Amino acid sequence: MASLIQRHGGIPYPAPVLQENYLEDDPHVIQLVNDICDGNVQVVVLLTGVGTQALVRAAAAMGKEETFLRALDQRTVIARSPKPARVLRHYKIHIDVMPPEPFTSQELLNAIKDIDLAGKELAVQAYGAPNGFLTQQLRDRGANVREVTLYTWGLPQDQTPVIRMIDGLGQGEIDSVVFTSQPQVGNLLTIAGQAGLEENLMGHLNGPLVAVASVGPVCSRRLHEAGISVDVEPEHPHMGNLVVALAEYFAGAG
Repeated sequence: MASLIQRHGGIPYPAPVLQENYLEDDPHVIQLVNDICDGNVQVVVLLTGVGTQALVRAAAAMGKEETFLRALDQRTVIARSPKPARVLRHYKIHIDVMPPEPFTSQELLNAIKDIDLAGKELAVQAYGAPNGFLTQQLRDRGANVREVTLYTWGLPQDQTPVIRMIDGLGQGEIDSVVFTSQPQVGNLLTIAGQAGLEENLMGHLNGPLVAVASVGPVCSRRLHEAGISVDVEPEHPHMGNLVVALAEYFAGAG
């Protein structure tokens, strides 16, 4: 990401707000691995690359990686986007369905509308947090749905770069804040709130001097829910397109 920004003439300032916490010892995760191995799950919906890798990692921790991969390849496998698809291809697992851009839950539902889910045991790999819309729609189609969280997005141990970023916004040192996933929004606000800087942060993000860039519609929706206006969103939800769109925004503004 930093190299992409530099390539387009920008100066990157990394301020991580996420830390992946894997839940491979969680009993729900262990049960899911066992049920896939035993054929008790017929359909698996994988929403993220991190979650897909975490599922394989959990199976490996149980000493069942080969059995799990073989069993998963015999199920109906749905990948929400290229990220889980990339992990699946790495392990030579087939993909039955991958929806088109922008890879939202609605595109996923549209892509699997011809698959009979009535009475099927269906597992959804949660996106670090529950997805009530997706699971309810799948239940409405007759599937027995379980949503399993394989990792959570915790706060980073070192929050100094984020605090410095917020200070930098106030001093005019930062021209844009780029969000590449929706969990970043809540974590950023949490860190700012704990430091007593949330009002300050919101004022700058919604002010005229800072451009807020979002990777795609899912992330933009979360920003809007938090009361943050989005200035830049690429037509296609990829990091490269996001950086290009941001460069074009500043070129037009100049």
